[in-house]
Amino acid sequence: MTERQHDHCGEDALELHFTTLGPLKARRADQELRINRARDRAVLAVLLAHAGRPVTVSEIIDGVWGEEGDEAPDRAGALPGNMYRLRSALGGDGNVLRHVGKGYCLDVDPARIDRTVFLSALADAATARLNWQPRRARDLLTDALGLWHGPTALDGVPGPFAEHERRMLAGRREEALRELDAPGPVELRAGAARSVLRPFQLPPDPGDFTGRGGQLARIAELLAAPDRTGPPIVTVTGPPGAGKSALAVRAAHLAGPAHPDGQLYADLHGVDDRAAADFLAPFLRALGVEEQAVPAGAAERRALYLRLLADRRILVVLDGAAGVDGIRPLLPAGPGSAALVVLNGHSGEGSSSTVPVGPLTPEEALELLGRVLGRDRSDREPEAARALAAACGHLPRALRDAADRLVRRPAWPISAVLPAPALPAPALPGSVLPGSVLPGSVRPTTGPSGEA
Repeated sequence: MTERQHDHCGEDALELHFTTLGPLKARRADQELRINRARDRAVLAVLLAHAGRPVTVSEIIDGVWGEEGDEAPDRAGALPGNMYRLRSALGGDGNVLRHVGKGYCLDVDPARIDRTVFLSALADAATARLNWQPRRARDLLTDALGLWHGPTALDGVPGPFAEHERRMLAGRREEALRELDAPGPVELRAGAARSVLRPFQLPPDPGDFTGRGGQLARIAELLAAPDRTGPPIVTVTGPPGAGKSALAVRAAHLAGPAHPDGQLYADLHGVDDRAAADFLAPFLRALGVEEQAVPAGAAERRALYLRLLADRRILVVLDGAAGVDGIRPLLPAGPGSAALVVLNGHSGEGSSSTVPVGPLTPEEALELLGRVLGRDRSDREPEAARALAAACGHLPRALRDAADRLVRRPAWPISAVLPAPALPAPALPGSVLPGSVLPGSVRPTTGPSGEA
């Protein structure tokens, strides 16, 4: 409650409590207040959802009566009667329910309305999950669900607003129950007296991923290398725009069953070697360490990280690393885990295995273009599609950028984004980047609609 709201609330208002997660009830201290008329309860429900803020007469009328035809021909004239009865029932000095401008304001503490407390607890639980505080999140959800005292919110309260509230609150309650019923933390097999989550931090599996069958098979082989004394560290290298990150994410998803204890992921693009160790803190939170329990020092974080990964089968994916040496604090140590590292143009020195990635084959490039652009559209202009794939150097990033431009302009032919004839063709495959082909070299062609 703000200071201004508190100024309007006397001691009577601070003693009021309201329950809506079940039958609508109001009480002062231990005494339940009588609000007998259904319409009065419907008006109170609207005011409670906006506690401390003015609600216009039209909002109240729409929420209480809705489209009822002639059942209440003078609703604006009837509303003062509802307010009089509510003010009498709530008692106090008359400042609890006030007429403000073109509406009414119920000046009560939102913390004394179970609806507000319930929704606030759900929001706090969501924040706790984002901060990797699973215990706090579960405690908040448990407390929030404990506020319900009936199967239906605003039970028996009429009007469209009450019906909307019932559906909304029921959905939020079901969402919270599902989260509590989801599999919880599992104990460390090493027998430590704390719990660890199964993290799943991977980005979504690329839906338009195309080709790379040989590289995927090689990565799977290296990650599952038998008779090893330490974890495999597989590196992926290649030129910019070749699709290294997409390949790594795809391979990590496919390797999920072989790493049932979870997958950790860090996007290291733009992070130098000295800052790479900072990702230990979010890794620890992903493994179930509460925020306040994360050690301050890098060495202590590394020690706890290795302890949590001991005897576990976790895949660590590090995307966009500057080199292997700088990311060593993030690498697992036990033989059950593995690391898949995408390097920015490095040879992979210091890793156990390297998988190089180059341009797609012409056939794979056409397949990717058709998946993003739509098969029908690419089949209508096969020569232009092949020319566009070649102009993009058969690189996935350039192909996706070109296809995305065409998707946003359905009237354009594929040829509209080809380089102008006067421009020289790229000297080497992969030498044309998206910015040089797509935005700056579009021919002055207009589609059927005249769009340029």
